[in-house]
Amino acid sequence: MNADPSPPAPFDLHLHSCWSYDARAEVEAHFIRARESGVAVIALTEHHHLDSLGEVLEVAARYPDIRAIPAAELSVTTSIGPVDLLCYGLPVAPSERLRRLTDLYHEWQREAGAAVSAGMQALGFDYSDDRRRELLQSYRPARAMAHQGATHVNNHIQRRYFLDRGYIRSEGEYRDVLRRASERVPVPPYPAVSTVVDAVHAVDGVIAIAHPQGYFRDDDVGRMDALRDECGLDGIECAHPAVAPELTPFYRDYCRRHGLLSVAGSDCHTQEDIDTRFARHAGDPEWLDEFLARIDGVRQ
Repeated sequence: MNADPSPPAPFDLHLHSCWSYDARAEVEAHFIRARESGVAVIALTEHHHLDSLGEVLEVAARYPDIRAIPAAELSVTTSIGPVDLLCYGLPVAPSERLRRLTDLYHEWQREAGAAVSAGMQALGFDYSDDRRRELLQSYRPARAMAHQGATHVNNHIQRRYFLDRGYIRSEGEYRDVLRRASERVPVPPYPAVSTVVDAVHAVDGVIAIAHPQGYFRDDDVGRMDALRDECGLDGIECAHPAVAPELTPFYRDYCRRHGLLSVAGSDCHTQEDIDTRFARHAGDPEWLDEFLARIDGVRQ
């Protein structure tokens, strides 16, 4: 894949490292690319937790020209189903309430992985907890697994494993076999949106809905209004690889009308992502000024 020739934005507020269950990029790789590209502000938004924050802060000390915003991408259960929320400006030393929340997500990740294994076994497939752990160990670093345990698995890797072992005959069967497995052993739901929003706002965190096109049904303003209220939104990820370019100005205008922040990110998960799309999104530098004013303001 060739790199996008367009110039990078001065910020990228949606990134993942190998501390996320579905990512493989090293933490420092984001800082290296940011320095090479002249990107001033980044946020590593790991799925479901703040486990990489210690490493992020350690690496950030070697890159004083790059500001790293403590953040996480937390998936929640809402009235329309699962929704991903980008949570920014989280404290470096988590409060007891925030620590309980991340413990809840750690438990969910382990239970979700165990449910998939149990459901597949109920269908007659040899996908035990031990086999799932071995699969996780094939791409996840030991330091992450020591902290998180045997979580659920990256879907791309799990799908390939199912194909290789003959659990499915084609990639198109993957979702169906997971559905049938979940009918035998249900995967637990994500934490309730109210639980997460209350905990994040209690520490002055800022919440933006991630890659919102599907959640918003493109440009359904009624749906946008309902989710803005239900999810306690402070902002919208107006620019993202999964947001159609023509919707970016529409979401930005909505943010202006409702006093919301506009954020943007590339959602990099791998080194290849970093090489090809890091900070290459349609976010305007003006958005960063507004974002930092809000983040810094709540800390004063």
